Amino acid sequence: METEASRSRPLSPESREIRRLILEMVHRSGASHIASSLSAVEILLAVYDSVDLGKIRSWTEDRDRVIVSKGHAAAALYAVLCRRGLMERSALNTYSMNDSLLSGHVSHFVPYVEHSTGALGHGLSVGVGVAIGLRSKGLTSPRVYVVVGDGEMHEGSNWEALMLAAHHKLENLCVLIDNNNLGGIGRTDECCSLREIKRMLEGFGAAAFAADGHDVAEIRAILDRTRSGAGRPVAVICQTVKGKGISFMEGSNVWHYRPPNAEAFQKALLELQEEG
Repeated sequence: METEASRSRPLSPESREIRRLILEMVHRSGASHIASSLSAVEILLAVYDSVDLGKIRSWTEDRDRVIVSKGHAAAALYAVLCRRGLMERSALNTYSMNDSLLSGHVSHFVPYVEHSTGALGHGLSVGVGVAIGLRSKGLTSPRVYVVVGDGEMHEGSNWEALMLAAHHKLENLCVLIDNNNLGGIGRTDECCSLREIKRMLEGFGAAAFAADGHDVAEIRAILDRTRSGAGRPVAVICQTVKGKGISFMEGSNVWHYRPPNAEAFQKALLELQEEG
């Protein structure tokens, strides 16, 4: 469930800047999914601060892999890639525009993006295959990170993937769940309850941990201490707020699909500036 800590946690200057980039991208293009991107910012920051960016830039075989299965959070991914020097700032201006590589769902045609996602429930299965492939080549240092949405965990394919990952003891696999309690059509608990998700994950053989999904340091600490030696896949349940950082979007599912108009854009931009 969403926690009071995740709702009240103040944003760092970098988190505000990334949200400003997301806001500008979505407003400019008239695209959807701004609230879904806002909830995933700190998760993505924690992941990209945990990987070897040098190996990702050089695309070496022993690089960590990041798969954003929650593909509709593309704006958040591209903004974080930009902040970590993996994308030019000018490219963000083309987000979700005609003929742009930066589509509204994550695309592997974008440099440093491993897999096209957005058909929910597929990314974790791909991640399991990648983790098995790395181990079969004797590459024990790379880790496979898969970011999924909580509504996405309604897909049975995710649980099949976890069962297989546990069977093969894939300690090089880490799934991070953006647990913002809202899916595309309503609250996840009303559609299909995930209140026992930690117990469910453990039942399927994962080492499961809960974290404040807007606390980069807390997520990083879990990722760091589980990087090796767990003997099984790791799952981090990140308690987040959908629309985090913009008060009138927080916890409101209307912003799953609605793009901010000029008035909402200015109001949101002012909030992000004032918080700083």
